[in-house]
Amino acid sequence: MKGDIRHICLVEDDPDDHYFFAKILREINSDIKLTWFQTCERLLEFLKMGSDLPSLIVLDMNMPKMSGQECLEIIKKEPTLKHIPVIIFSTAGESKTFNLAYEAGAHKYILKPFGVDDARKIIREMLDTPLS
Repeated sequence: MKGDIRHICLVEDDPDDHYFFAKILREINSDIKLTWFQTCERLLEFLKMGSDLPSLIVLDMNMPKMSGQECLEIIKKEPTLKHIPVIIFSTAGESKTFNLAYEAGAHKYILKPFGVDDARKIIREMLDTPLS
């Protein structure tokens, strides 16, 4: 799957989490474009332009203003966007949250790791996950 992912949109309000994700992604595959959004609203504005749609969206659930769940629901209801796989990457670990995300169309739900080695392993798994 690594060859199929050319562009990832990361929706993450924490600059430190973005930094580590970007750093690890560059280590694994520096050819993958990463576009970072600190709010769901900014992601949705970008996606509506339709000019550079991502291969994958990595979305945090705990976002300011619009929640990750709301953002996921909007993406999956939009005919021009619903084909884009969305992986939830969050600290929100309640089973109800998992269920709501999967019901709304999340491709996968991954809990954020605590260490860099675990993060590296998880990001590799994201890139190897079949997206169809």
